[in-house]
Amino acid sequence: MAKTIKEERLRWVLPIANKEVRLVDAAKVCPYGKRSLERWLSVYRKEGEDTLKPKSTKSKTQPNETSIRIKERVIEIRRQTRKCALKIKWQLEAKGALIDERTVGKILRAEGLTRKYRTRKIHWQYVRIPLKKGELVEIDVKYVPERIKWQRYYQFTAIGYAIRWRYMKAYEDESTFSVLKFLIRRCLAKLSNVAIKDLNLLFHLIVSAGIKKRGNDYSFPYSFY
Repeated sequence: MAKTIKEERLRWVLPIANKEVRLVDAAKVCPYGKRSLERWLSVYRKEGEDTLKPKSTKSKTQPNETSIRIKERVIEIRRQTRKCALKIKWQLEAKGALIDERTVGKILRAEGLTRKYRTRKIHWQYVRIPLKKGELVEIDVKYVPERIKWQRYYQFTAIGYAIRWRYMKAYEDESTFSVLKFLIRRCLAKLSNVAIKDLNLLFHLIVSAGIKKRGNDYSFPYSFY
């Protein structure tokens, strides 16, 4: 089975060129017609098998292409007067040469005659604000992918930004009560300087202040340190 057009044409032309088959007999079974076989055979005998490779029918020239003289004139005006593309267009139109402003810009850009503007680099200095222990705590809630004894569990994760300590625990629900229990009993003793005896007072402060939930994250209005 031929893989290219050239191989397919050679498959039909070679038996005729070697006089193994007559052209009339091959034309009866050839799906391309007698005229195509005659043309391929004639080209093969004159210039060889490389000419059987199909050539592109695309036009080799562009009828609307800007002439070389206009391109050279654009470059000359730019180097002599340092005019912009619009003024060069006006000057050429005054001489009877019609050219678009964008075409002038492309010619100048290709020749490297465009202006280079200096840009000021802004250097940002990032200042990291030091955090105290327990000042900022993030709690994230994710559900456990697989059920355990047909029960859905939720993983609570708390991260202290100051000490980068992380604590995780699983609960059966993601209610506000579970969040408070997770925060008070497990996290604050590790993440903050609050004494254990003050946790009850802190619990009432959190409940009275309220908890705001955004997606799976919980935010608290007070900082604990």
